[in-house]
Amino acid sequence: MTPKERMIAFSKGQEIDRVICVPDMGVTMTPFTGVKASDYYHSAELMADLEIALFKRLRHDGVGISTSLRGVAEAMGAKVGYPEYGISYLIEPAIKSVDEIESLKIINPLKDGNLPTLLKALTLTRDALIDEVDVSAAMSGPFSVAASVVGTENLLKWMIKYPKKVHTLMDIIAECNNKYIEEVAKLGLSIGFADPVSSTSLISAKQFREFSLPALKKNIDKIKETTGSAPGIHICGKSKEIWEDVVNAGVSNFSIDNVEDLEEAKNMIGDRVVITGNVPPVDAVHSGTKEEIFEAVKTCIRKGHDSKKGYVLSTGCQIPMHTPIENIEMFMDAAKKYGKYPIDINLLNE
Repeated sequence: MTPKERMIAFSKGQEIDRVICVPDMGVTMTPFTGVKASDYYHSAELMADLEIALFKRLRHDGVGISTSLRGVAEAMGAKVGYPEYGISYLIEPAIKSVDEIESLKIINPLKDGNLPTLLKALTLTRDALIDEVDVSAAMSGPFSVAASVVGTENLLKWMIKYPKKVHTLMDIIAECNNKYIEEVAKLGLSIGFADPVSSTSLISAKQFREFSLPALKKNIDKIKETTGSAPGIHICGKSKEIWEDVVNAGVSNFSIDNVEDLEEAKNMIGDRVVITGNVPPVDAVHSGTKEEIFEAVKTCIRKGHDSKKGYVLSTGCQIPMHTPIENIEMFMDAAKKYGKYPIDINLLNE
């Protein structure tokens, strides 16, 4: 089966030849095409070239381009740094005072920040690959956007001291995210979220429900309305306490960080959403031997393959920069060995 055929059959609940496999890559793979990350971030052509080159080498089941965690925040006025060999980082939030929240403007994705470049990159990637593989867009969840708009420390303080102001902030950010969602939907692409700041490693489940969830729900509803399909989400770190909340908000796919147990996720929410994950990106894929990579993949497939709504093999978070492409090929090879349907249980238990 081609990756495109495999994904279409998977989405319809039909038989496929092997487990769906989508390693979490992106800007951290720029060394593979020999370009600087700082150049990649500002060139639609370099972004598309990377996705095309990776797909031709790996033949994985989904490609996509992300706003990064800071893309929408930058469009809202945050200052972002772009190192030559590393991921982007926040230099300065868009605002520093709680009194500035209401002065924040709703973005225009066709003009503001780096979003026009991202939309062009998505278009180029779609045009080059859509007949062969599923192409999607990724973006930051609204609470993670907020962390770059006001600074993480301010956000955590303001939730306690000025909760009403933070609700206003989240409403504005939800609307900004929705503007980007509308433009991506016009390209005919699906959309997913990365939302690390919503992790219960950082905030309580109660805080998530009060400040993050309502805005996230607005974005999920917008995606369903404009694309006709529900988004997936990845939350870094601990997230078990909010699994039910996120699933009930309407996502179709939940990507689990490798600090959580895949089998536990399968048992709790696998009857309602596709479970994705969660091979360790650093210990296994970046730094592991072939045996360690194969063992990590085998463990995840053993735990996840029989999830009721389906399972997607992936890394527990983004694969680090300077990971050898050969290691990711080993990841794909292990997927073909242990994820071949019908699943060989004896092979998984060896």
